[in-house]
Amino acid sequence: MRMQGMPAGLALLLVSSTLLAQPAIAPDGDSLRADLARIVGLENDQRAETLLRIFRERGFDPEIGEFQNPARFRNSPATGRNLIVTLGEGDRDIVVGAHYDAILMRDGRISDGAVDNGASSVILTRVAESLRRHALKHRIRVVLFDLEEIGLIGSRAYVQSEDTSRIAAMVNVDVIAGDGVIMFGPTSHEGNEAVYRSLRLVCAVKAISCADFPVYPSSDDRPFQAAGIPNVSLAMIGAVSSHEFWLFLNAPGQSGLRRDFVPDLRRIIHTKEDTIERVDATAMARVHDAVVALVVELDGAL
Repeated sequence: MRMQGMPAGLALLLVSSTLLAQPAIAPDGDSLRADLARIVGLENDQRAETLLRIFRERGFDPEIGEFQNPARFRNSPATGRNLIVTLGEGDRDIVVGAHYDAILMRDGRISDGAVDNGASSVILTRVAESLRRHALKHRIRVVLFDLEEIGLIGSRAYVQSEDTSRIAAMVNVDVIAGDGVIMFGPTSHEGNEAVYRSLRLVCAVKAISCADFPVYPSSDDRPFQAAGIPNVSLAMIGAVSSHEFWLFLNAPGQSGLRRDFVPDLRRIIHTKEDTIERVDATAMARVHDAVVALVVELDGAL
């Protein structure tokens, strides 16, 4: 229904805002950051066990989706483990994912992996808890993917193991640092407009600045895109950093940035600088709220 004399977008915002404004009993940022402190610096198998423990503390019994690793890159494990929490019994799925593995650096040490991607993994343990309080028509699957850092292997294995015709949408959360802007994309991909529209609506209702990136870093959204499943990948970093990152990726040769410019995010992830001190607690809480609202909005829109 379009309200007479009112732009369609504003009418949609008013119609949907009641749903999105429902309180989610959101966790505070300090609590989220305390859980993040439990996994930073751990080897990936220990990260998985700790995240399983966090899920169980919240009343979930995750399924462990074990898969073979075809890459065996840099002494990587022969098998990987996706951690899957299922909510509801709808005929179609909305998948909410984040990778929990941290990268093995060139010096042989494991990254602390706080920004990439421990913070998002912890957030999704609470997203599952918040979504459990909503009556949704879709089945929700919260999935923590393994082996993203060596080629999106966990998310590929998940897509290959599922009936993709029943997956209505996928939301990927990858990288949380500063409290500033939600970056999302890649908006150059086709077939995702309904998901992008829902995210823009959430950003408006939640008063969060959002920036669409036609070119966007590769993450666990890509296997879903390849399977024709509507999807979006999102992250949150500081406002200035997000603007510089947009120019770096989307305006090469015309950005005005100096030739040797490297965005802050590139200086942090996959390095020894990816520590818990780089993660803003408020950003974690705001991303939690946005993801819960996005799933609720998608549940009604799809």
